[in-house]
Amino acid sequence: MSTNRTSFTRFQRGWRILVIFVSAFAVGALIWSVLVTPMYRASAKFLVYPNNTLTSSRDVVSSLDTLDKRTISTTYADILDSNRVYQDTISRLQLDEAALNEMRVYSEVQTDTNILVLHVEGPNPQSAALLANNIGQNGISYIKSIYQVYDIVFLDTAVEPTIPFRPRPFLVMLIAAGAGLLIGIIFLLLREVLRTPLEALRERSITDKQSLAFTRKYLLRSFTTELIKPKEVPSAFGVIYLQGLEDLIDGLPERITTILLQTVVERLHDQLRGNDLVARWSRLEFGVLLPSTPEFPAKKTFERLIAALEEPIQTESGEKIFLTPVAGVVTRMPDDSSDQMIIRVEEAVKDARSGADKMVMGN
Repeated sequence: MSTNRTSFTRFQRGWRILVIFVSAFAVGALIWSVLVTPMYRASAKFLVYPNNTLTSSRDVVSSLDTLDKRTISTTYADILDSNRVYQDTISRLQLDEAALNEMRVYSEVQTDTNILVLHVEGPNPQSAALLANNIGQNGISYIKSIYQVYDIVFLDTAVEPTIPFRPRPFLVMLIAAGAGLLIGIIFLLLREVLRTPLEALRERSITDKQSLAFTRKYLLRSFTTELIKPKEVPSAFGVIYLQGLEDLIDGLPERITTILLQTVVERLHDQLRGNDLVARWSRLEFGVLLPSTPEFPAKKTFERLIAALEEPIQTESGEKIFLTPVAGVVTRMPDDSSDQMIIRVEEAVKDARSGADKMVMGN
């Protein structure tokens, strides 16, 4: 039960960490989207085609064949976004080059076509459209002055963009959330890899090797923690003594003794809640701590525990071993300390061992 509860707690914490990572990255991306300068893109399209001055069909076919190799289109695209055309354009428009530092000009040839696209990106949509059209017009004039075989004309002029292409808050948030999820998973995996050896050491330090119950030291520490709670919060503590093993324990093989004690612990866990603790109190005793449990429910719980342990345990050889359990149980009083409750419970166990009652409630 304790292991299942621990696994569930880890699962809950893991999801919380993932939510924190995803939320942090998404919120960070949203803040970045709000603070960053929006960028706009204006685009103009151009068509390259053979000049009308070509009269013979052979010249037309030859020019089309050359145009199909895309060298002309690529050359024209490079001219459009060249520094020479750009500088000449801003000079004619009498624009301050320093004010255009954030502007980016580039061109591309559309796949399997002779159509060129000139893009101008920047924070000012009016300037982007103005530059795209004027660079295009200036580029056309320059190309026509040196190339007569192939013409280039506007197919579509650039229009002033109204929506920025960057940032795109929703897309940025999705990408950031995905990155946060990935980093969160990596963090959890690394934490688990590093924690597993440490938890294994901790488990070994608080677990009795033979019975696999908690150690007495761990139970005492948990007992002390329980008594820190307000005085009105009830709690119960009991010790179960296995009288039937008094004369057998020394003569049993180690393997049989281990199986026997582990079976006892399993039966106790089957009757308890997830937050109840079972510990090896002494060689033939097991301590049971019932947090937040009043006297009457505690009494009923120990009655169930004794009934479960009264069922004989059958060995591999078919022999039945009777545990004959007895128990002493105490509940918290307002001014109790752990030492006082332990003294009372041990007195109750002595009375149970020597008396007729299988369970004695300590005063």
